[in-house]
Amino acid sequence: MPAAERLDALILGGGMAGLTAALTLQGFGLRTLVVEEAGNPGGQLHQIHAPITDHPFAYGGDGARFASAVLDTARRAQLSILVGSPVTRISVKTKSARREDGPLRGRVLLIATGLRRRQLGVPGERDLLGRGVSYSANRDRAAVAGRPVVVIGGGTGGVEDALLCAEVGCDVTLLHRSARFRARTDFLARARKDPRIRIIPNAEVVGIVGDERVESVEYRTKGSGLKRVVRADAVFVRIGWEPRTDLLRGQLRLDRGGYVRAAAGGLTSAPGVYAAGDVCSPRCLTIANAAGQGAAAAWEMARYLRRMPEPRG
Repeated sequence: MPAAERLDALILGGGMAGLTAALTLQGFGLRTLVVEEAGNPGGQLHQIHAPITDHPFAYGGDGARFASAVLDTARRAQLSILVGSPVTRISVKTKSARREDGPLRGRVLLIATGLRRRQLGVPGERDLLGRGVSYSANRDRAAVAGRPVVVIGGGTGGVEDALLCAEVGCDVTLLHRSARFRARTDFLARARKDPRIRIIPNAEVVGIVGDERVESVEYRTKGSGLKRVVRADAVFVRIGWEPRTDLLRGQLRLDRGGYVRAAAGGLTSAPGVYAAGDVCSPRCLTIANAAGQGAAAAWEMARYLRRMPEPRG
């Protein structure tokens, strides 16, 4: 779809929420375009490496398989999707987005940009990504079975990764920056009893070390200031997620975590601008919720457009 073509709805984000909204809007006969910065639509589906348990049509499968089915549906429906197209600026006021190839503008705008994994931001993390640094033990633990690993994080994801690595014979050091853990109590109890897992609270990671691959992790224990080193052949970083809302600050109401504040139907603080999916749902990051919110937002967008006069020219 050429950038100059007039759009009814511009959707930023090609994950479950954005694609569901596009499919619904197409049913209303509205001119809709999905803009996705990644090379393939699907969003967080590509980050799911464990069996899916929260969607009736994907139960037991993994994210890649379900993403393939979703994209096949999008192709058969002939949805208009721009992939590999990062947005550099968003204007809520004009309901537009600027890309390298030029601007796009809709009569309504849907924010469905989802999440990205929170990173440590320490030396070595980015350089050694894929060479021992990983964000998923479910995907990568088999490659380091029986070897020493470090897991960083104190939430359910971090403790679960520690348990998964211990299951394949790894000696696991679990580092958490606080003395308080946010993980499920049953997971944490299992980790504390597992002889292969050593838990170190109040540990601030300061670097990941290695030439060709990860060799060790450096951290400081809060209060002592002393730098300590733990040997590791892999590091699993599980410190949560953050919403992709950098370009919206100062334009929409966001909560303290940076998530879009959205009412029922995806209504945001700006008229004609909606939000759906993980970008506005910190308490319910599920496939089913994203799809439902995408559909609900599409209905609200269609109602809004019916009340608006058609633009001239």
